[in-house]
Amino acid sequence: MNAIVKKEKKAAAHSTAFSVRHMLAALNLGSSDESVLRYLDFFTAAVPVKTTRILHVIPRFEWFQGLEPVAAMVPDALGFNKGVREEMESRIQMHPLCQQSKVSSEVREGNPLEHILSEAEALKADLVVVGQKREAADRGILAGNLVRKAPANVLIVPEYAPAQISHIVVPVDFSPYSVKALETALALRRTLGASVRITCVNVYELPNLNIYLVEKIEDVRRMVVEDRRAAFRDFLKRYAGAEADTIETAFVERQSSSVASCIYGYVRQQGANLLVMGAKGHSQVERLLLGSVSESLLKIDGDVPMLVIR
Repeated sequence: MNAIVKKEKKAAAHSTAFSVRHMLAALNLGSSDESVLRYLDFFTAAVPVKTTRILHVIPRFEWFQGLEPVAAMVPDALGFNKGVREEMESRIQMHPLCQQSKVSSEVREGNPLEHILSEAEALKADLVVVGQKREAADRGILAGNLVRKAPANVLIVPEYAPAQISHIVVPVDFSPYSVKALETALALRRTLGASVRITCVNVYELPNLNIYLVEKIEDVRRMVVEDRRAAFRDFLKRYAGAEADTIETAFVERQSSSVASCIYGYVRQQGANLLVMGAKGHSQVERLLLGSVSESLLKIDGDVPMLVIR
């Protein structure tokens, strides 16, 4: 079993609600944008968000130099950027988030990841939001890079994701990253309302049962699950305090599939609509070492929004 959090200091009961000072949302002016904007409408209505910066990054026109037939089709950069900015602002103005947060927009040229990271740093953003196309061949690449390198929490909104949060799933391996995810889920529920369900799910794997008699397999499974239940009781008592009894727990046995697939399958089965995960990454080295489970989930999750906590 994964190690229990080493900190022996009992966490104090938290009463903090979830809020955002500065949010940065990246749009691609494509099919996933409407899902992102609808989600931001819901999110800024439910969660206090002081400022929202919306950014779109377009390719540099110099990239087309040497391709004369293509270059001839590219309009003047200043005029083109102005048109893109007007189109983006027109889309944004149609959404309630403009009345729910102080919204500004920006269009830049260059590498999307580089500009999102630099803008997040400049804004001191505490939340970065990015959309994700369901059928994109490179799904999860930009989100994965953002989670590894961004100085803020990252919310990934899949295309067609419903704009609601009624059931939050928190994968727990009893690490400090699980603690951060649980604390965030609790803070979100305090903001959204007590009707929001929180389920902590643990994926376990049975030891090699070849050494056991076949009739003892169920006994081994029962012992493993009971061990995890005891670990959960301690974990929730320590880090959820008085709210521990309001949190559901679930156990999923890993057989042939990956841990990420087990988590995603559980989320889909339960109809949950937000996955909250902790990410490694305080030092420069750790920011390059996103947990393999989180990274895999970003690649396979095409339906459920994921909030990755820094």
